[in-house]
Amino acid sequence: MRKSLLGLGVACAMFALTSVAAAQQTVKVGLIAPFSGGFAIWGEQFQRAVKAFQKVNGESVKGVKVEVLYRDVGGPNPAKSKQLAEELVLRDKIKFLTGFAFTPNALAVADVVNEAKVPTIIMNAATSVITRRSPLFVRVSMTLPQQTGPLGQWAAAKGYKKIYTLVSDYGPGHDAELQFVKSFKAAGGTIINSVRVPLATTDFAPYFENVLQAKPDAMFLFMPAGPPSIGAIDTWAKRGLKAAGIPLLVTGETQEIYLPAIGDIALDVISAGHYGTEVDTPENAVLKKTLADMFGANSLPDIASVAAWDGMRLIYDAIEALGPNAPGEKYIDFMKGRKMKSPRGPIEIDAVERDIIQNVYIRRVVRKDGKLVNATIDTIRAVKDPWKLDNPAAK
Repeated sequence: MRKSLLGLGVACAMFALTSVAAAQQTVKVGLIAPFSGGFAIWGEQFQRAVKAFQKVNGESVKGVKVEVLYRDVGGPNPAKSKQLAEELVLRDKIKFLTGFAFTPNALAVADVVNEAKVPTIIMNAATSVITRRSPLFVRVSMTLPQQTGPLGQWAAAKGYKKIYTLVSDYGPGHDAELQFVKSFKAAGGTIINSVRVPLATTDFAPYFENVLQAKPDAMFLFMPAGPPSIGAIDTWAKRGLKAAGIPLLVTGETQEIYLPAIGDIALDVISAGHYGTEVDTPENAVLKKTLADMFGANSLPDIASVAAWDGMRLIYDAIEALGPNAPGEKYIDFMKGRKMKSPRGPIEIDAVERDIIQNVYIRRVVRKDGKLVNATIDTIRAVKDPWKLDNPAAK
C-alpha cells in the first residue's frame, strides 16, 4: 500500500507539473477595439485579419498556442479602454496587448502596461506622440504626419499654390493639419485658411461653402475613417467644389472598403496612404485571397487589416525567437529595428522610437475592372514620422 501511495503521489506530482507546463504553452493576446456602434468596422477588420493570419500561419508558434481575446470598447472611450486593459492584465493574464483604433484609448492604457510590463502593439491610433508615452508601445500602423508631410510636398511640386485645410478637431486631425501645412509652406505654397471641425460634426455644408467662396487651388481634408469621411466627401461633391475644379486631397478617407458607399463622386480624389488593395506584393495577394476565402469575395482589406496582420507577425516572431515566458521589455527589444515583408511593402520598426518606417503612396481614385480603387501615381519610400524628426526626444 505504501508503494502504491508513493506511486500515486509521484504520478499526481508529474500530472501537476505537466499541467503547469501545458498552461505555460498558451500565450494570450488581448485586443481592444470597437466591435459595436458607429466604428464597429475597426474591430471587425482587426478580427478578420487576425483570423486570416492564423489561418495561414497556424494558431501555434513552436508548440506555443496563441489565443486572442477580443474586447469591445465601443468607440473613443479612454475610461473603458483602461478598464478593459486592467481586466485583461489582471484577470486574463495576457502576455501581449494590441488593437486601439483611437488615440485617446491608446494613451489611456499607458500606465497599465507600464506597471504590468506588457508589450503593446498599436494597430491604428495615429497621433505621433503615442509611442513616447510608454516604452512598452510599438506601432505598426502609421502617424498622420508620415502621410500628410509627403502629400504637402507632392502638392506643391504639382503646382498647387493656394490650399484650404479642413480637419477634425482632435489629436490626429491636429497632427495631419500641422504637418501638411508645414510641408506645403516649406515647398513654397500658401495656406488660405486652416479650419478645425468638431469631432461630432455631421453637417459639413457650411464649412464647404466657405471653402468654395475662398477659391483655393485645392483642399486638404482629414476626417476619421467611416461615416464622417464619407459624409465630408459627399458634401465636397454635392456643394459644387468638385464641379468648380477644387481638387480634394485626403489620407485614408478613400480606402477601398469605403469607396462603394462613397460612389463615383470619389473619382479623382487624391490621397496619401501606406496601404491599399492595389499594392502589388506577394503578401498582399495572400491577405486578399485568405480574407475572400474565409469571409466572402466582398471582404476587402484596409489599413486596419494590414496593421492586424503585421501586428500578429510581430508577436509570432517575438514568441518564436524568445519563447512564451520572456519579460515584456525583452520582447520590445526584439521588435526594435525589426524588418518585415508586409502586404503594404517593406516595413521596419524604428529602433529608437518604436514607430513604423514604411512607403507612402500617392494615389488617385479611378475605376478599374468595374470597381473604384486607389491607383498609385507616386511612391515615397521608407518614410519616418516627420513629427519625431522635428521634435527629438529628450535624452
